[in-house]
Amino acid sequence: MGRRSVKEDKSIYMQAREACGMTREEASEAIDCITPSRLEKLENGRTTMQPEDVMLMAKAYREPYLCNYYCTHECAIGKNTVHEIEAKELPQIAIEMVNGISRLDDRKEMILAIAEDGKLSEDEYKVFNEFRKQLNRLVESAETLDLWVRKAAAEGKVNSEDIK
Repeated sequence: MGRRSVKEDKSIYMQAREACGMTREEASEAIDCITPSRLEKLENGRTTMQPEDVMLMAKAYREPYLCNYYCTHECAIGKNTVHEIEAKELPQIAIEMVNGISRLDDRKEMILAIAEDGKLSEDEYKVFNEFRKQLNRLVESAETLDLWVRKAAAEGKVNSEDIK
């Protein structure tokens, strides 16, 4: 049996592996195509993490957040295009989504009036930009819900066939 790391500054990948109770050797067996020595190098940043590595770890550790972390912190494209998702509980996600939908609904008539002539005045731009920001917050809530469902499926709490 492998030993547990006593390292203080652990990467998120090492933390995820340890959180699910796996040693490097056990994780290597679960992943099947990453050796314990390569896993150690990946976890400690001595080998460049590849998207495929992260996907395999996320599945083996039942931690889909690893993919979002990789995209928002390590991927050159994802850093500029993917929202970082904070893991939240379902009630908080639901409240954020309902509030976001309500705020958008309150502004829909104003947005339609602004868009009607196809032009944005300076005053309209401010309103339109606030609408865009609120819409982005709603998208983030939807992505957070998706992550929650994927985590629940990975843990066997919901049927994974239902989330595809």
